[in-house]
Amino acid sequence: MKKHINCVLEGKYKDRRIFISSDKRNLETSGIGWNFTKSHVASYTVIDETNKDQYSFWKGALGVALLGDLGAVAGIGGKNKKEYLISIEWKDGEKSLILINDEYYRVFVQSMF
Repeated sequence: MKKHINCVLEGKYKDRRIFISSDKRNLETSGIGWNFTKSHVASYTVIDETNKDQYSFWKGALGVALLGDLGAVAGIGGKNKKEYLISIEWKDGEKSLILINDEYYRVFVQSMF
């Protein structure tokens, strides 16, 4: 499985690219203009070494290839994270799993406040 950065990996909006909005205040998905802000996101969890059990929700949807790359994808075992694997629960009850880089992560966190 090829690792895509700044993309929705699973769930709602699967395979959609993620971009920083033109005003640099939030993230958006390609093609539909849906944004990742507190008005649309009910909650989110950054997947790291403290909560690997969050993968049980996805029940293998990512497959062994991505799970095997968990350390590289989520920065497990390292202090300088460059990529972030995030589980998102949307206010409509659907879920997404995204992988974003450090720049996108800063915008994402800022848009949640």
